[in-house]
Amino acid sequence: MLSGVVGVPLGAWLGATLTKQFPRSHPIICGVGLLISAPLMTLAMLLCEGYFYAPFVLIFFGEVALNLNWAIVADMSLYVVIPPRRSTAEAFQILISHMFGDAGSPYLVGVISEALKLYYSTPSEPASKTAEFRSLQYALFVTCFVEVVGGIFFLITALYIVRDKLKVDRAIAEAEAQNAEPSHSNAQEPLGGD
Repeated sequence: MLSGVVGVPLGAWLGATLTKQFPRSHPIICGVGLLISAPLMTLAMLLCEGYFYAPFVLIFFGEVALNLNWAIVADMSLYVVIPPRRSTAEAFQILISHMFGDAGSPYLVGVISEALKLYYSTPSEPASKTAEFRSLQYALFVTCFVEVVGGIFFLITALYIVRDKLKVDRAIAEAEAQNAEPSHSNAQEPLGGD
């Protein structure tokens, strides 16, 4: 919880500060945050059997790096979409992140863990507590892999984000210009007296 309290505002501050000088900084912050988080979380999971405090410290810093992207992703979702579609874009972004993250990942980790437990056991001898621990530990590494893939996608996004934002800004300016033009039926009103 504390990593979220630190990471989300830190990400928002970094994004607001760096974007002024580096227009591509939003996806780069998100990508680097994920690429920093993945090895920290992996190391925390590897050390959890032999150490008590080190995994907690590593998880804290890994989660801070992971939480850098929450505010920034919301910003990016809004400024690369035209205003009438922004609420729909934000809703889909939240839906997809929760569907594949919060809702889907525990199931996937469980399926992988159960499959690994079957590998460690035989019909006559169930998996030991160590095998159960290893199965869950190895299954959780999937989340670290997904962080790396996500980080790579964010870095690819950095190549296109400025162009996409300019397209949206141009579309907004064109729409405002069209709305500001007087209509042709009102432009030719007769002048004259009675």
